[in-house]
Amino acid sequence: MVQFFASSDIGGTFTDTTVLDGDGILSRYKSSTVPNDPVKGVLATFELAAAERDMTLQAFLSAMRLFAHGTTIATNSVLTRNGAKVGVIHTKGFGDTLFIMKAYKSTGLDEAARKNFRKLTKPTPFLDRTMVREVPERVDYKGDVILKLDEDAARDAVRSLIAAGAEALAVSLLWSFKFPDHERRLKQIIQDEAPGMFVTLSSDILPRLGEYARSQTAVLNAFLGPKVKQAMTSLDAAMRATGLPREPLLMRSNGGVMAAGKAADEAVGILLSGPVGGVVGAHLVGHMVGSGNVISTDMGGTSFDVGLIVDGRPLIQRETFMERQPLAVPSVTVDTIGAGGGSLAFVENGRLRVGPESAGAVPGPVCYGAGGTRPTVTDADVVLGVVNPDNFLGGRMKLRADLAHAAIEEMIARPLGISVEEAASGIKRIVDSHMADLVRQATVHRGYDPRDFVLVAFGGAGPTHAYSYGTDLGVKSVIVPRTASVLSAHGILISDLVVTKETSQSIISPPGSDEFSKFMKAEDINAIFAGLEAEARVELEAQGVPVEAVRYERYVDMRFRPQIFDLSVDMQTFPLTPPDVDTLVEHFIVSYEARFGTGSSFRTAGIDMSAFRLVATAKLERVEQSGEVESSDGIMTPTGSRRLYEAGAWHDAAIFDEGAVKAGGTITGPAIVELNDTTIVVGPGQKALVDRFLNIIIKTN
Repeated sequence: MVQFFASSDIGGTFTDTTVLDGDGILSRYKSSTVPNDPVKGVLATFELAAAERDMTLQAFLSAMRLFAHGTTIATNSVLTRNGAKVGVIHTKGFGDTLFIMKAYKSTGLDEAARKNFRKLTKPTPFLDRTMVREVPERVDYKGDVILKLDEDAARDAVRSLIAAGAEALAVSLLWSFKFPDHERRLKQIIQDEAPGMFVTLSSDILPRLGEYARSQTAVLNAFLGPKVKQAMTSLDAAMRATGLPREPLLMRSNGGVMAAGKAADEAVGILLSGPVGGVVGAHLVGHMVGSGNVISTDMGGTSFDVGLIVDGRPLIQRETFMERQPLAVPSVTVDTIGAGGGSLAFVENGRLRVGPESAGAVPGPVCYGAGGTRPTVTDADVVLGVVNPDNFLGGRMKLRADLAHAAIEEMIARPLGISVEEAASGIKRIVDSHMADLVRQATVHRGYDPRDFVLVAFGGAGPTHAYSYGTDLGVKSVIVPRTASVLSAHGILISDLVVTKETSQSIISPPGSDEFSKFMKAEDINAIFAGLEAEARVELEAQGVPVEAVRYERYVDMRFRPQIFDLSVDMQTFPLTPPDVDTLVEHFIVSYEARFGTGSSFRTAGIDMSAFRLVATAKLERVEQSGEVESSDGIMTPTGSRRLYEAGAWHDAAIFDEGAVKAGGTITGPAIVELNDTTIVVGPGQKALVDRFLNIIIKTN
């Protein structure tokens, strides 16, 4: 019986797809993204896959056992502020929660912007102040009801918001994570008054201390929910109408997938859907080469994304910043800048600048010949001889080198009084520096040394530039996987169902005590995680997807008692015994000093365990990929040569096509490897090795 497992990553410029067949053979496909109808881009890649197998599209999709995808719909809705009109209901007296914002004005700004005090302003909320209502009710910090919910006032508030045009409602009451009954009753009232209204309860989306973060996250979920629901419904209908037999899965920010039909309930959980897939894919590559410390770098057409795998685990952040808004949902840590193949180059005040504005999929770089007039990084790569105009996307798309040359000459070279080659080289050098700087921020600023990591380069343009920005960082090696151009899609394909459950409870030790387990009872912590595990099992079963096994990871947010902010540490043992509690606290102290410096801990202040989080990962049923290739003589014969401009001079670079790459082979730079969907550069003086998985490993020293 023929069967397939597939995944797609819908990017700003290209849609990437990987297909795994029943024999474990992985194939990869690429097509231009259709911004106003992303399903078309996905189906275009499936048509390529079907044609390669002499099948109709419907027959191919009918044999699909699993289809998962990553989407930018939530991200784009936030960036363009194109979501539902939201109304919010707060506890009486707390209606300004979203507008006070802890008084922070620097949230989400870079260092330069923070210093411009005259222009510092608070982020703009995702709802208008006129869409806020308050209702009488009060619960104390222990979860005891002081004032019962005034249901008449609640009903009036709901009717008022509906009359004001609310398309979705968020409910965020004080201390609701301790006592959610008032919020749940408000949801019933909303459903009575407006059947079908999209509703988000803060106690469902984020049962955590901190009314601002909880309210902000609930409001943004309501803002995104209706649009995400509509998009997922349309995707499901279009795919099923074309032959897909089951509901698609959707990549989440936490590193796992979920049933697409449930996405609207946790719309804020898919904000990093595509980029996180790349980190998961880089994790797999790190496992292949035996490294637990990996820097994931994804250079696409629009953006450059950086993620970290430390000691074999993707780095998780408790908050995600989007449009300067702190969203308190756990996600795989991904840092992003506007630096991609489509990044626009321009001269401003006599200086060459690159990005963050992008040419996007339409019209794209000038060399696409689709109407673009402003030079981009891809145009520079064509001029420098890095990219072969006749072999872009395996030859399916011909590039216009003459147009790229003319645009750079007119807009960059002449204004600066330099040659076209120097201008193109300057464009490349600037974008490479931007990317190296972001990697330093993602590592050094978090207390990690890039020299302790390998760097995995992927995305359509990552393998083309990694020999430069990777070497600049001093990493152990730069690894370009065979699936580099579609690694985000590959990561989505190998991802499993992930459910995250958390709760806020305070378990403390008094100041001056070193006997932590005497005050922080192991049985109390065990009971908390047992409850979270029961909740996770219920949600996993509700997904309706067959799973093979479930793995649990447990984290505790801890702080020294005078502090405001927490540090999350993983529990390495469960269930806990009293000695394990002491070990867990010591683990926190060591992690704290690794992050903030030796001697920075303050153990005599006492410890506060403030939040507990469980990550349940359910392995999906799929065939295993047969990744290792057959051994060969390792002799690689160039298939041609091309002039390459690098470091101010032209070089003769050996060219290797995809068929020339052999396990055990070596590549001496300058050289270019032309895969069907990306270009890999080995710089002058560099050497690269091909491992048994056909990963190309560029040695940086």
